[in-house]
Amino acid sequence: MKAFDSFRFWITPLSPLHIGTGESYQPTNYVIEDGTLYEFDTGSVMGALTAKDRERLLAIANSRPDTEMLKALQKFFFERRETLLPWAVHRIPVLEGVARLYGERVGHTANLEESGKQVINRLEIDRTGFNPATCRPVLFGSSVKGAIRTALLDGENEGNRLQTVEDRRTGRVRKEYNLDFQQRLFQYRAGRFEQDPLRLIQLSDALWQGEESLPASEVFLAVNRKKVPVVDRGGRMRQSQAETKQLYQILECVSAWRYRAFAGQVNIQNVSGTPEENRRGDRQLPSAALQFGITEVARACNDFYRTVLDREMGVLRERGYIDPVWDDSLKKVLAAAREKMERGEAFLLRVGRHSGAEAVTVRGARDGNIRIMEGKDPTTGKQRFSYGDAAKTLWLAASESDQRSGLLPFGWCLVELAPLDGTEQKVEAIETACEPYLVAVRRWSTSLTERSVELGTLRAEAERKRQEEEALAREQAARAAAEAERLAAMSAEQQRIEHLRGQLERKRTGNVREQIGGALYGELQALVKEAASWTQQDKAALQLVGKEILVYIGAKDNKKAKELLRQLG
Repeated sequence: MKAFDSFRFWITPLSPLHIGTGESYQPTNYVIEDGTLYEFDTGSVMGALTAKDRERLLAIANSRPDTEMLKALQKFFFERRETLLPWAVHRIPVLEGVARLYGERVGHTANLEESGKQVINRLEIDRTGFNPATCRPVLFGSSVKGAIRTALLDGENEGNRLQTVEDRRTGRVRKEYNLDFQQRLFQYRAGRFEQDPLRLIQLSDALWQGEESLPASEVFLAVNRKKVPVVDRGGRMRQSQAETKQLYQILECVSAWRYRAFAGQVNIQNVSGTPEENRRGDRQLPSAALQFGITEVARACNDFYRTVLDREMGVLRERGYIDPVWDDSLKKVLAAAREKMERGEAFLLRVGRHSGAEAVTVRGARDGNIRIMEGKDPTTGKQRFSYGDAAKTLWLAASESDQRSGLLPFGWCLVELAPLDGTEQKVEAIETACEPYLVAVRRWSTSLTERSVELGTLRAEAERKRQEEEALAREQAARAAAEAERLAAMSAEQQRIEHLRGQLERKRTGNVREQIGGALYGELQALVKEAASWTQQDKAALQLVGKEILVYIGAKDNKKAKELLRQLG
């Protein structure tokens, strides 16, 4: 008997998908130009800046860490974006509306609070989960397994509502908490992980398998829209709280319609015939009725997520939110995958941010338990909320913050399965349905390749200038060191004479004209007075410099000036 039943799986994103990691693109390490986000490493890009720019950046960074500093940093990098582009380490497409929003707001104040305090435009772009070695997206096995867990729980629950239990600490009767609910359905106890049915299912991270020449992600806005139209007393359509406050999120998302963009492996531990109890009679395995096979997993996911998808699509179509071309493609893909889904060889899944309350809660158990935000209390200022059976709004992927049509849902994907030791052919109808969406991104990729040649030339030129600048700086430093060494070997009198000669040379170089009453002649007078006790050699050296000064200031025939120099012998 094999210890594991192993399967390969492939994931095709059907809509924009974002797996949060807490990491983000900061407006001080990226710029957006020509519909492309260019990410650069702040440390290495210092080589692209001139010495003057580096001094300016250091001054900004050392200033008071407040709103003005953040604005100055954003503006600094934005204004030098053409210089920074050749140093980009990562590039992804950006929707037109996102690029325009960036251009309008980078380095500016978003608005003022009632107190008059500035609110900075925080243009952080939340980054989707990625492999740091390749910068390609990753679908974490934990995210996929969490979505599968929800579907299996839903199947076991059979639409029942939460039960009431007695709280062990207070003795009061209350509704089940989420952990109580899962332990009851999956028949395991707190601290007894070995009894949890999902411990028998092991999922690897799904790694990117898409075309290397094409970008794997793009940047969207996430906007909030009401599911059901609500009008006020004047008959005007009410917006959601997020719309009223003009709230949106900027998210990097895995691109939709990349056929089998991710691949991974799932192992299901085979424990049939294994003793279920230890010597004390404790159960060491999940209940036999809950030892799910891959077909049961697939069917549970299809049953749960297809219901969620159909209901959501009904709302999106009714409100006119959905992109009709995307909607048509979805229908084609689902039709093409129907037979595999019926055989348990493919299933729908929803993962990541903005999957919606209905996709992350179980039917029946969610009734009356979904928190609905209702704005702040005008008297207390505290956030008000109630509980309902479903969310009142949807978060949708958009290009424009005020967009109301042509929108897309987040997180939908199709999972295909095949035994690890078997062969699997691609479903041509699904691949064909994805192909039209690659036209624009192929065009972007070609344009970027052409642009990269130009940027490579610019970088080489910048590197050459930087090397010349560094060589000149080293040369100047060497000359300065040699001059310092020469001066150190001189007497105090000789150093005074050299200082005077230096003043003369600086004025000559700067073409600064001066007359007999100027600072240069005044310095000469002071030194001549001091030179009374100098050696004859130092006096002679001062006299030579003095003659040059008189010529420079046009006083070589001035009797008073001549008399001054005669004092030196």
